[in-house]
Amino acid sequence: MNDHHTFQNQQTVTIADEEYRAVSEGRIRIRIGVVAFAFMLVIAVVRLAEISLFSGGDHQRNLPQAIQMTRADLTDRNGELLATTLETYSLYAEPRRVWNPAETANEIVRIRPHLDRNKLRRKLEKDRSFVWLERGLTPKERQAVFDLGLPGLDFRKEPKRVYPRENLASHLVGFTDVDMAGVAGAERAFNAELTAENAPSVALSVDLRVQYAVMDELAKAREKFDALDASGVVMNLKTGEIIAMASVPNFNPNDPGATSPETRFNHAAMSTYDLGSVFKPLTMAMALEDGVADQVELFEVQKPYKVLNKYIRDDHPSDVPLNMTGVLGESSNRGTAMIAQRIGAERQQYHLRGLGLLNRVDYELAESAKPQVQKRWGEMATVTVSYGHGLSVTPLALTAAIGGMLNDGVYVSPTVQRNSVVSPAKSRRVFRSEVSRDMADMMRYVVTDGTGGKADIPGYGVMGKTGTAEKPSATGGYDRNRLVTSFVAAFPHSDPTYAMIVTLDEPKAIEGTYGYATAGWNAAPVAGDVIRRIGPMLVGARDTNKYAQSEIEVTP
Repeated sequence: MNDHHTFQNQQTVTIADEEYRAVSEGRIRIRIGVVAFAFMLVIAVVRLAEISLFSGGDHQRNLPQAIQMTRADLTDRNGELLATTLETYSLYAEPRRVWNPAETANEIVRIRPHLDRNKLRRKLEKDRSFVWLERGLTPKERQAVFDLGLPGLDFRKEPKRVYPRENLASHLVGFTDVDMAGVAGAERAFNAELTAENAPSVALSVDLRVQYAVMDELAKAREKFDALDASGVVMNLKTGEIIAMASVPNFNPNDPGATSPETRFNHAAMSTYDLGSVFKPLTMAMALEDGVADQVELFEVQKPYKVLNKYIRDDHPSDVPLNMTGVLGESSNRGTAMIAQRIGAERQQYHLRGLGLLNRVDYELAESAKPQVQKRWGEMATVTVSYGHGLSVTPLALTAAIGGMLNDGVYVSPTVQRNSVVSPAKSRRVFRSEVSRDMADMMRYVVTDGTGGKADIPGYGVMGKTGTAEKPSATGGYDRNRLVTSFVAAFPHSDPTYAMIVTLDEPKAIEGTYGYATAGWNAAPVAGDVIRRIGPMLVGARDTNKYAQSEIEVTP
């Protein structure tokens, strides 16, 4: 009996021990499994982190860095927005994840019809992990593509430069590339300032109201006179600030590649022309400055005048001798040639250099053409340059030179930045004050009694000079049927403050010009129309003194 109980107890203990061992082993296995799973999870997390942070994976290696650059606004002188930066979406594809390249391209083009279907398909067929499809989508455009539900397409937020004024002041403002780097105009000139950390907006000197008026009148004139192109500049001659600079045709900087390269060409600052008789006031000022002529002496312009082996021709010869004011008012090449010979080549070049006409215009924009200067500057070159042939300059350069002559004889370098204590004007004296006052009177006479009558706008005391120049011929010499016409002006006569120019390239004679395509019939009236529109907008533009014609004698 006792033996039986002893066996039973031993059996019970043995069974209990085995169950305990089994449970213990199970727990151990579970713990080992948990530890192993946790270890593998840690390895996976670490590997993912490594891939993300360091290697980037195949997709990340091929995905360009997002554009993080911020770019400050550009405004006009009154704070009107010219350029700003908006957040947009850029569409890209991972071709290896695209199921059907042809179908995907078709679907995208269905809602983005401006894209090229074949180019899209070729991009989507590439054995690559990344390709850009389109950049700069608005939120609405992004949503439309997203709603297609196509695999392999994705988006990235990126900044985009936007120009709300479109074509207005496009040559002056310029544009950026797709990576937000300035490549033209003010965008290029002030790239460092615009991209600096916490950069404020950059204010340009341009006044959009004036800019619009100039552009509008130039566009109408180009169409009216069937000109190749037209350009104009309005400048504050006291501060050097460019209030307007326009060239037509122009372009939309929001999509500069959509138009031909010719439309992106700023003719006001990059095209050089023989500008003709608009040079004559400068010749008169040189003579007065050097004391080689005065306003009393009479020049016998009614007689044939020969320089070396060439006779100097006047389009409308005078029947009587003229003094210096008469020479300018009648735009006599003969009289100007006589005066230029007294100045001489050396002094003429000295003055032209001081007026900035033998170098590129020294201002912020890269768009500034170098003048075309005579290689041999002998007596004949001195004569022809005096009335605007043989030296090709930009309209901007000529405007600044005339401005310096009339600004009490002080040349102020042009600028496209609003004048401030931080950016003061750069200036130098080029003529005596007395010379400047005499030239203001003489140029006023050109408008009241000379060739510039169609630019005379009551109340503004307009001073000016017409200029008609023949363009060089492909066979040598000049082509009388291809003209460049200009009118350079300043106002008001009582206190010269604004200088401007209007230039038309190859205008045609139309009904009402009596067969003429010269500056007095096209550039001068266009300049007058511009002054009529912008005068009320400009501070100090009104003339305070009534001009007395009797103050100047033209002939005895």
